Amino acid sequence: MRIQSLLALGLISFSVACAANGTSSGDPNAVNGQNGNKTGDQPADQNQIMPEDDDTPHALGTIVLGEARASATGSSSPVIAASFTPDGKKAEKSCSTRVAGCEMVAVPQCRTGSTTGCTSGELCSFNDSCEAVCVKTCTKSCGAGEECVYTGTTTMACKKKERFDAGAISFSGTTTPITLFPPYAVKPDGNGAPFMAKSEIHVVATGAHESGFQGFDEKFTSTTFLETDPPLADLDPLDIFGKGDVAVGWVAGEDKIVVGVSGTFGTAKCDANDADGKFSIPRDVIDEVLGSSSTSSASLSISVTRQRREIRSDAKPLNAGVEKGYLELITTSSEAASFQSQTCQTGYAMCNSSCINVQNDRYNCGECGNACPSTQYCYSGVCE
Repeated sequence: MRIQSLLALGLISFSVACAANGTSSGDPNAVNGQNGNKTGDQPADQNQIMPEDDDTPHALGTIVLGEARASATGSSSPVIAASFTPDGKKAEKSCSTRVAGCEMVAVPQCRTGSTTGCTSGELCSFNDSCEAVCVKTCTKSCGAGEECVYTGTTTMACKKKERFDAGAISFSGTTTPITLFPPYAVKPDGNGAPFMAKSEIHVVATGAHESGFQGFDEKFTSTTFLETDPPLADLDPLDIFGKGDVAVGWVAGEDKIVVGVSGTFGTAKCDANDADGKFSIPRDVIDEVLGSSSTSSASLSISVTRQRREIRSDAKPLNAGVEKGYLELITTSSEAASFQSQTCQTGYAMCNSSCINVQNDRYNCGECGNACPSTQYCYSGVCE
């Protein structure tokens, strides 16, 4: 899973990544780069920035435009962001696993002895081997333009923040004028998307002053707005926290659909075919993000995002130490809803859409689905 460092506000995103080799055409579905041109009737490959077998170091830039909508109210918020990094390989690395065909990023779960969590002054994080470890937080006070870093196991120091950007970035063809300046920390005002459906957007960057990307000038086409059918807010919590898969639907389109599921133990993303207009979220995915299928009181968020990505290769990194980069443009439209499981009284758990006494239920002893042998009974949650 490629993790992009975005300064995004909200749930929807539109992104840009810059590439050095090749020439950009006006074809919004084209991928131009070192490996030749790729065109077709469908949007460009939306799952990778560069071929998996290409180990060439590359810079990565990302700009985001989109809209994020609450299913229950229909309230929509714009998202505008930008990010650039000299090492796209690091940005692509993540500690993710495949669950029932979906990609899941787990929340690190650390333990200190027999206690869950880390001690004071530490944070739980994944190391390079994707193991959950407690790491000390860097607490040294630094000046403007500096950041605290560890120079040894326990030694902290202040280091100048490396600036890597593309200068001022402006847009035309949007519903409101948009101009971004480094470090691109912007909180958009107003409601709704900053673009019209299937409209042409023009983005121009002046280029980095020191290190980053040289200026670029691109046009691309935005996605269409997502409409779930039925609305996510109308899904039955008994079905969501039950046993089977959970079906979601939307008015079919022609871009890419990503169905997201978030819970206490992680977030999963499932790719779906936009033209199908429906997708069933595997129960295994829901159980993984919840941490336990027998949780009596849990919360879960479901989102459906339509995404259109266009990849360009008409800009070059500047003083980045690499010769290659990528420019991708993504517009998205998303709808999300949160759900709370029915709260069962102490000793009960939500099993198959019902509160079951797992202290003495022979078919759900101690937890949902734990059936005692025919010669035993359930007492205090234990088969005896």
